[in-house]
Amino acid sequence: MTITPLTHATYNEFTARPGLVLANFWSTSCGPCLRFRRSYQAAAREIPEAAFGEAEVEIQQLLVRDLEISTIPTLLIHRDGELVYRDPTPRPESGTFSTIPGAPRFLDVMYRQEEFISFVRTL
Repeated sequence: MTITPLTHATYNEFTARPGLVLANFWSTSCGPCLRFRRSYQAAAREIPEAAFGEAEVEIQQLLVRDLEISTIPTLLIHRDGELVYRDPTPRPESGTFSTIPGAPRFLDVMYRQEEFISFVRTL
């Protein structure tokens, strides 16, 4: 399992790569983040063909600002360099951003490890 630490300097190159790329924004002081991180790590182990990255929001403040991360955890998914899923969005009233038909809301799968892994596998 490899989860790449993301920084302001590496994020664009990391998410531009071909294939499926996931980015988790989290904090060590956030209980829900730590709980989801276990599912995220399990997905990284079980789906080695996808690239998994993560950024700690307290450390990567410039990246967080540029991506308008206002709630954690936040999950962004890219496919072949294009953003295909983001939840939550910078403006929560706009809901989940997704170009994936039938994609679940992040809150509906973030604590359900098998459901999260199944969702990622469908991508």
